[in-house]
Amino acid sequence: MFCSLLAPTVVHGAVIYWDTNGVTAGAGATPNGTWNSTNKNWSQVAAGNNSVDVWVSGSTAVFSAGTDATGAYTVTVTGTQTVAALTVEDGNPTLSGGTVNFTGATPNLTVNTGHTLTLGSALTSTTGNLNISGGGTLSLSNNLTLANTVTLAGGTLKLNSTSYTFGTLNITGNSTIDFAGATTLNLTNLSISSGVTLTIQNWTQASDFFYTTNWAGAVKDLRDNLGTAPMNQIVFTGFTANQTGWDSWDNQVRPNVPEPRTYGALLLGTLTGLFAWRRLVRHSTGDTHIAPGL
Repeated sequence: MFCSLLAPTVVHGAVIYWDTNGVTAGAGATPNGTWNSTNKNWSQVAAGNNSVDVWVSGSTAVFSAGTDATGAYTVTVTGTQTVAALTVEDGNPTLSGGTVNFTGATPNLTVNTGHTLTLGSALTSTTGNLNISGGGTLSLSNNLTLANTVTLAGGTLKLNSTSYTFGTLNITGNSTIDFAGATTLNLTNLSISSGVTLTIQNWTQASDFFYTTNWAGAVKDLRDNLGTAPMNQIVFTGFTANQTGWDSWDNQVRPNVPEPRTYGALLLGTLTGLFAWRRLVRHSTGDTHIAPGL
């Protein structure tokens, strides 16, 4: 009898739900709180109508219990919190401070459609792998280096004014990468599944950079191989799919538009040609008057 009244104990590897309002159903409309090893902000029940307990390292974190956390809320991470996986089901949480460390060979980070996870906390992965899925938006605010494979299976990956280095970026579902300002994405390997499109938003020439040393099936050429797969599976907003190429000079993936130094060379060539033409015209007509500025 007494034992039946005890709150259930969260076990390692369990799926547990962020819940800041105790036994009341749901998590609360704006479930702000602190994620540490002592605060009882986690429920084993998806509805959030049971006793809450402390976080157990290595569990799968779901934000949030119930369906009432529909707006923006902030979860302050203290120290390093280790997760097997992380899912955003409700609202638009911001994880702030500390570190979220993913474990396992295929650690999953899922943001469901219509939701945004802003990750202000540092992100690490024990294996160097990360699987990003769901139709929502993952917004990264800190520099991020993952030595192995990042799989992008859908939704939007938003990169905010920092540097990102991945061993391999594997695009397996229609996805978007948002270059939110002065951002560098540096890859060793790039792979895009057949029939999949990667959309690049807010890319600005000479400010944002998308590099890859290797690209499965692609040919380094910004002119002669345009319009063929897999180059035409990446579409930069404001350009067509047939304008995307892979630059042999510096390994950039970008639209086939002239670099700023090329514009200067074109302008100089045009002016030189104009000057030569004016001299030819004056010579042929016997006019030795030099027009102002020429």
